[in-house]
Amino acid sequence: MVDQSNVTSGFDVEFLMSGEFIRYFLLCSMETGSIPWWSESSGMDENGNPYRTATLTHPPAELALRRLYPVHPDFAGREHPFQDIVPTVYSSRADEFSVTILPDDAAGADILLRVFPSVIDLLAQPPRVLSENVLPVDLHIRFDVVFDTRQNGLLDNIGVQLELLDVSGPLIDAAVSLGYSKGKILEDMKEQIDRRVPFAVSGGGSLQRIETRKFLDDENRPAAIGVFINLALQSGPDPASLLPDRGDVDLARNFLEPGMKMAFAFPPETYARLGDDFKFKMAVPKPDEPGEFHYPIMDGDDQVGIIKGISVRPEINAGPNPLFSNVLVIDIHGEYEIENFFDPDFHMKIRLVPTVKENGVFDFDVDFDLDLSVAAHLVAIFLTTALSFVFPKLGLSLLFLSLITIKIIERVGESMAQSSIQTQLDRTSFLDTLPHKLTVEIRRWDPLYSTLHRVETADVQIQVNQNGFAFDAANVFVGRKFQPLQNMVIRSETRDAGNAVNGLLYRASDIGRYLDNDLVNVFPATDRMPCVEILPPQGDIESYRVSLSLDQVQARMAAIDRHVKELDYVPKKVDVIDNQIFQILAISKTEIPEIENLTRSRLRNELRNTHGTAFRKQAIDELQAELGRMPTEEEIAARFDQILQNAVNAAFRGRLLTELDSRMKFDLEPFEFADLQQRKILVLGRDHLVIRKMRKNGKITVYYRDYEHPFEPNTQKSDNLLSLPRYVHSDA
Repeated sequence: MVDQSNVTSGFDVEFLMSGEFIRYFLLCSMETGSIPWWSESSGMDENGNPYRTATLTHPPAELALRRLYPVHPDFAGREHPFQDIVPTVYSSRADEFSVTILPDDAAGADILLRVFPSVIDLLAQPPRVLSENVLPVDLHIRFDVVFDTRQNGLLDNIGVQLELLDVSGPLIDAAVSLGYSKGKILEDMKEQIDRRVPFAVSGGGSLQRIETRKFLDDENRPAAIGVFINLALQSGPDPASLLPDRGDVDLARNFLEPGMKMAFAFPPETYARLGDDFKFKMAVPKPDEPGEFHYPIMDGDDQVGIIKGISVRPEINAGPNPLFSNVLVIDIHGEYEIENFFDPDFHMKIRLVPTVKENGVFDFDVDFDLDLSVAAHLVAIFLTTALSFVFPKLGLSLLFLSLITIKIIERVGESMAQSSIQTQLDRTSFLDTLPHKLTVEIRRWDPLYSTLHRVETADVQIQVNQNGFAFDAANVFVGRKFQPLQNMVIRSETRDAGNAVNGLLYRASDIGRYLDNDLVNVFPATDRMPCVEILPPQGDIESYRVSLSLDQVQARMAAIDRHVKELDYVPKKVDVIDNQIFQILAISKTEIPEIENLTRSRLRNELRNTHGTAFRKQAIDELQAELGRMPTEEEIAARFDQILQNAVNAAFRGRLLTELDSRMKFDLEPFEFADLQQRKILVLGRDHLVIRKMRKNGKITVYYRDYEHPFEPNTQKSDNLLSLPRYVHSDA
């Protein structure tokens, strides 16, 4: 258990990795094929003789027991193509794939990775084994945390740079004695090892500072590499106001206990920093009061409450002998404003609860308590607002928000689960830095979801108390998690010979770069699901699309985290025959802002190209008249941008309708939309339309009608379906 008095660096969070943890970091890359299971090399040796060899890497036998997933069936038994010559796949050697952390003066290397490869002479007939999992090779590797720095000084694109600096050991010595060039061996192996891999202590967001330090001198503690992180935490309501730099790695101590593979901690000061940051993220500038902020809760354009404060603290069990429960609490305190009703004070408490899964794997569950003593429907209204406005502004990770959503669905029903919580802020929350499930690589084995390959901790001891937050882990596994494509939309349907809808075409615009690698490669950790086909881009409207049968769609929705359910669609036009809606033309809520941004960008470029000279002259003339002198280039540029923006705004609405018309392709009969909605594939007109069935002359007709609020019956809707613009459906 972590001695919290040793958390002394002053950084927001501290993370210590042992050599064994780094070992599984590297094994995770082997599971994805980033570290090759086998490779071939050819050339001329020092004596001018040609050679062609195959080198096989053997992961330790324990890996088979440390996977939290089944090996892909197409990989099992096909680990390398030379199994008739070298049957060994997994090594039983105790020090296979072992990692030693090196001192800083070790010629620039940070770790030493020891492997016992097999080598085959492929020029011999028949090919002969030169060494089979007997002689070691020591790989001297730089293991460096790297990042990019933005113009605002924040850090993003956090990664680990792996660089092979040297190779040594008995097998290398034997090869050199036979005439092989050590330089060529190093060059070939660098092609396999050197790369930058994600280091997901930042959840894809930005950090203020990250530093590392090695701990090697304490004989009573495991050697470790420490990673010290300052989050981009606000010191005031202005988003640009950040806490001043803090922390000193020279003050850090090794708090990794014997037998532990990793440890993570932050000091008690981080509680208050996080609470302040969460509140400041809710700040909104006051209209007409420059420099002043308030903390509203918004529902669309309407203010429905205020945030009074947000605190982050350890939970204490109530009772005569209060004890810390090792649960972290985020307490959102505010006031909810209800027209013609009193304004109830509330506390929304989000609880991060440690849990233990199968194999002792550690995780956090998320629960919440809402202290709001009003009618149940008002609680539901609050939760809807919290999902769509409060939670995203806290900057909580997508995973964290998803867990909260699941709990709210369990509590109040699916209608409260708003898709808007999928938005996450650009800055990293401390929840993203928790390395109990550290993402090592993200791969796109399937066109519609990504796979996060992770080192997962087990047999964890956790402390959440007045001394801060800390946990360490005695065991690690390789695991994975799935993340469906967040901008997934349905572009159109497919139909069978009887013209019935039998499948859907999903947009996957970014898969071009994966077509020849991730989407076809197979390694132990590969995960992909069947699809009918992948269609290439078509014109300037249709990007890559993935054709799925309805059964495949439902299989994906049933598989955890592989497909987005209930995609939101908005009816835009209707085809009406004899005063009955025959077809509805709809577009995804995801595509609407995309098309709006595209429209503005195109208009801006076109107007700049066609009217730029006239706009510049107009800017100069206006400024000369106002200033009584020749304006500066800076003044001209600012006025030019204003004139250009005004022209864009004036033309925007008409151009947007044109762009929408050219891109709206998804139309179905009402009963077909209803069928997809009942399958939970999409929702048409969420909170606006409801599905109705009418039986007449033995025939059932399925249609949509406007939703009537239970507290406002017979509410007139100006946007009902029959009032939408008309179009004529075409089967072309």
